[in-house]
Amino acid sequence: MHQNLTSAKMYILSGSVIYYRRRIMESLSSVKTKPLALRDLMLTLGGVALLFAASQVEIPLKPVPINLQTVAVMLVGLTYTPRRALESHLVWLGLAAAGFPMLSGFSGGLTYMGGPTLGYLIGFVLASFFMATLKQKFSLGSWKSDMGLCIVGTLILYACGVSWLTYLFGFTNALAFGVLPFIVPGIIKAGLLCTGLKIVRSYRKG
Repeated sequence: MHQNLTSAKMYILSGSVIYYRRRIMESLSSVKTKPLALRDLMLTLGGVALLFAASQVEIPLKPVPINLQTVAVMLVGLTYTPRRALESHLVWLGLAAAGFPMLSGFSGGLTYMGGPTLGYLIGFVLASFFMATLKQKFSLGSWKSDMGLCIVGTLILYACGVSWLTYLFGFTNALAFGVLPFIVPGIIKAGLLCTGLKIVRSYRKG
């Protein structure tokens, strides 16, 4: 069963690499006839760069260090279209699956991605996509709505992460080590992110 599960994960992750490599090449080939293609490509790659950079940043607080990876996920969800948010995350994870050091601690590869963090990696994709979808559908843009979207994204992220950790280690351990230590840092990061976006919007209007 473990071998079948590993094979399935490798098939899915490898497939995403092939698909999004084709998408990038198609975008590059259409630049001459479609000026917006270059802009879309640059925004997608900008999202990938943001996710990569944030994955390497930690604030060494005790007892739990604050990682900026989730901040990047939420920022993409709050500022990108659903399609672009989805593409940015899948390209980022596709490169990581191909062995590029895109994840936390400059890690990558299918072996790392198939470990305890797999649920959270899936959660990053779903959380950002649904945040962007809700924001676009309901034309949200206030501080309160941004916080609400961050809460929705966090719930999706933890649901995916805890489900996989529960499969590996049991529910009690999953909750104790995969959720509870990160609640307060998560609230702080979401609040700072939403406040920063509010300041930027106010500056643009002024």
